[in-house]
Amino acid sequence: MKTKKYISYVAQYTFILLWGGTIALKLRSWQETTSEIQMQGFSLWLTETVLWGLPLVFVLLIGLLIYRPTVNLGIRLSTALITVFTLYLVAGITKVFGYTPCACAGLWPTNNHWLHIALNSIFIIIGIIYLILAHKSHPGGDVDLDHGRKEGIVSS
Repeated sequence: MKTKKYISYVAQYTFILLWGGTIALKLRSWQETTSEIQMQGFSLWLTETVLWGLPLVFVLLIGLLIYRPTVNLGIRLSTALITVFTLYLVAGITKVFGYTPCACAGLWPTNNHWLHIALNSIFIIIGIIYLILAHKSHPGGDVDLDHGRKEGIVSS
């Protein structure tokens, strides 16, 4: 049980640091952030949506990760988002879009796509380990947390 609690704290606080650090870095150098997002090759409306939407999403995720009843949801959504970012990088490297997007819009101050993928993968692995442990410790269908054990159901 201590391992699950430890992994929960690691996942929770690493994602808080990731999203908080990203917001701080991007807001501190807003002009650079704007030009980095524009180098992604998105249409104008998508560029504006990403530019203004991602900081809001990061703040929302931090809120979910701080508020104890929503930590599980925050970790799930954080894992999903970092997975989407990583898949975007992989698609870019493999020229799915017909071009390789700039890897400069991330938190890591480098344009090395493989480094971004490796670092993002660490967060994905932490999130997946948390999700596996959370699923294993989740009560089965024969227990109603509000009313106790359901009658007539035998656990195996």
